[in-house]
Amino acid sequence: MKLRAHILISVITTLSLLASTSPSSAARKSSDVIINVVGDVHGESAIKREAIPTLKKYFVDGNLNIFNLETAITAETKKEEKEYNFKTDLSFLKALRSAGFNVATVANNHSYDFGEKSFLDTLQALDKAGIKYVGGGVNSAIAYQGQVFTVKGIRIGVLGLAKVNGGPASIAGKEKPGTTNGYDAASTESAITAIKKVSDIVIVLVHWGEEGSFCPRPAEISSARKWQSLGADIIVGSHTHTLQPIRFAKNQLVAYSMGNFIFYSSQLENRSTGLLKIRISPTKRITYEMQPFVINNLTKVPAPSKSVIAATYCSNQAKTTVR
Repeated sequence: MKLRAHILISVITTLSLLASTSPSSAARKSSDVIINVVGDVHGESAIKREAIPTLKKYFVDGNLNIFNLETAITAETKKEEKEYNFKTDLSFLKALRSAGFNVATVANNHSYDFGEKSFLDTLQALDKAGIKYVGGGVNSAIAYQGQVFTVKGIRIGVLGLAKVNGGPASIAGKEKPGTTNGYDAASTESAITAIKKVSDIVIVLVHWGEEGSFCPRPAEISSARKWQSLGADIIVGSHTHTLQPIRFAKNQLVAYSMGNFIFYSSQLENRSTGLLKIRISPTKRITYEMQPFVINNLTKVPAPSKSVIAATYCSNQAKTTVR
């Protein structure tokens, strides 16, 4: 099984390992690092895979194109005991890679849906597809070490943290595969501090929040502030199946939830999504824009939209149907 070896956090992964699509002329001329981030992706049968290539043009400018892999990649049939279990196959990952996606977080509550072997299958499949991953590994040391990518001379550290995870059995141990545990404050804070030492910019991808809510809770706001104090420059959340506010101050960005991206749901609130395009200048100045998308209810694959339903002020804690 070809899994990521246990390596020191200071090892740098170069951009050449990630590139499979040629960037546009504008991207080649730009001195900025461009990072595109989207929300939840799974490959259930309702997803029309033939529609995935239509996304490629929106990611061609990205140096890092990041997504939350909300599924196991396995042929296992024995499910963990839970309400929803997601799995798909390697060909789905390859379709995502062809569309430009090159970094996944497995720090969520579905990557372990079919047990330990399925989780290892998922890591192996990501390696085979040429997609780097964070948020999990063959042991806790790897799960919490993250990855560091050097792009245009800027070191970008990426961590995946699962506050919402698959339960105790899904958490990585000293000699056990699994995901990170965002509620393990000691391990989480140590991971942020360690990766900051070898990175110019630190991105934390976190699975958290209350499903169906348009607003972060005090717990998420508090965690974001703590992680920022330790060196997190960009924090991007997932799990709620809805878009939540984006906050930007003092060159630090928090997007509390990016909602769904390639996912099934009949409700417009859960199909309203976006592509978060982050630019990092040579002086490490962060800017961003949110490009609105809506998931097509037939293909379950998103397309650009003129507007996005998202909370700007969190007086509305309305709930939606998340499935």
